Amino acid sequence: MRLDEEQKKRLHKVLLVTGGGCLLLLAYALFVNVFGFGLPCIYKQTLGLDCAGCGLSRAAAALVRLDFRAAFAYNAVWPLYLGYILWAVPTAVTPYVKYGHSINFPRPVWLNWVIFGLILAYGAVRNFI
Repeated sequence: MRLDEEQKKRLHKVLLVTGGGCLLLLAYALFVNVFGFGLPCIYKQTLGLDCAGCGLSRAAAALVRLDFRAAFAYNAVWPLYLGYILWAVPTAVTPYVKYGHSINFPRPVWLNWVIFGLILAYGAVRNFI
């Protein structure tokens, strides 16, 4: 597929933003590896329960070390988060690159709700097991 000049500019902008975001996430995972702590979870601090995202910082740090067993121990659904991001970002930015406008939720929308439900269920179940 050939891109016109405006599409190339939008693609360049998307690549800069996503590349910068990836670099920030990698830097954060390295920070957690070096110093042994990440951002505190407000949900856990106030309620004393693990949220669906608790352990993701430590899981990302374990993934940087290629320690998949530890990553699953910290947060068992990190592949779901990663898969969603790898699906949602290209799905959401493709209309922006092609036409100059983005969409609010990646299509099909029902998949967003299924993943959201799975994440909520995991957040509830992990506190009782």
